[in-house]
Amino acid sequence: MKKRAIRYMAGAHLMMFSSLSVAADFVCDENIDTSTQNAEHTQRLWQQTLTYLEGVKEILTKNQGCEVGPLAVTETNDGSGDIARDCTAGYQDVQKVIKHVDAVLNNPEDAKACFDTQKNYDASALYTANEQLKITYKVADWLNRPTLTEFYSKKTGAIKEAGLTLANEFWPIVSQSHMPDYLSTDITANALPELWAAVGWLPFYADAEKAHNDRFRGGYAYAEVMGPWGMLRINTIDGESVGAEIGMTIQLQDTFYPYHFHHPQEFYLPLTAPSCGVENRFFAAHADSALFEHSSDDDSFIIDAEKDTDLPAWFIQKSPNGNNFTYFERNTIHAFEAAKSCGDTTSGLVSVWGRTTARDNVQTTQVCEVVEQQGGERNAEPHSRYRCTPTQWEY
Repeated sequence: MKKRAIRYMAGAHLMMFSSLSVAADFVCDENIDTSTQNAEHTQRLWQQTLTYLEGVKEILTKNQGCEVGPLAVTETNDGSGDIARDCTAGYQDVQKVIKHVDAVLNNPEDAKACFDTQKNYDASALYTANEQLKITYKVADWLNRPTLTEFYSKKTGAIKEAGLTLANEFWPIVSQSHMPDYLSTDITANALPELWAAVGWLPFYADAEKAHNDRFRGGYAYAEVMGPWGMLRINTIDGESVGAEIGMTIQLQDTFYPYHFHHPQEFYLPLTAPSCGVENRFFAAHADSALFEHSSDDDSFIIDAEKDTDLPAWFIQKSPNGNNFTYFERNTIHAFEAAKSCGDTTSGLVSVWGRTTARDNVQTTQVCEVVEQQGGERNAEPHSRYRCTPTQWEY
């Protein structure tokens, strides 16, 4: 099985990222709604959106092990037991994200025409975590989105229990965030509270039985700041398609995001580490990795990790100051395990998240299927048995 070859531009040819103001031509998506804007609240949310994008640009360009940008983990185990890393600011998809974010930052008034607070957004249901955030933050109160508390109250079992915990403990979880030491722009909830409270959150897996882990299905949500389904929806800049999809994720403690893959390349920067000191763990390997049992009949393969031997070698810890930037190529199999909290504090894994090619091919995340095990068990755990069938994407 061939891996997707991403064209890489060597150090001598790296794009030089500058802050010089250059005019740009912005074409917005067609569904931008500015009819419900409020001058004070919209401007406040817009300013915090710009700060968030400034922080993302710094994440992608600040020298941290590379000539430009961070040295990213691309595989936690390359099949021979080593962690694979790469300087991703040289990848063309990452360069385009930086270029387009830079255009927004240099032309904020022009870009603002593509900004929609999503107050009356009908493409998908978006939520504020709980009513207390509306009381505390004026922008969230003005937007008056439905709450995750209301949403999860209608569920049952472990999904409901985890979802209500995520909703009600949302702010204590996200306020534990902090930036890595080498970055100066703070884009955590502590610095941008109106944005984190008012951005539309999506409980993506709550109704997705394919995830096969009810606590995770209730304990995960993401929000999109910029992108085709976010507040800043730019179709093209200077005639070039804008693939940047930038936001944040939250995953409740003691949950496992099962092995999955997708077409768009993706990056993460963790903002939290569990209070008990045991780091959150993640896994990433290319689809043709020697770690998997490959079928000779088709392109599918089996993930079957031994709990006590394979998992410690496959998963590595991550925190704001350790293995802190990750970049996943197309069809990279990856998974996240949020550590269980020790003590009375509810914790979780909070991350800056982005995709680089959000307008190419199918965007849907493909979750590897749990193979029925002894006793009919099909719960998704790190050591469960999975079958993955990577899609042969068009490039």
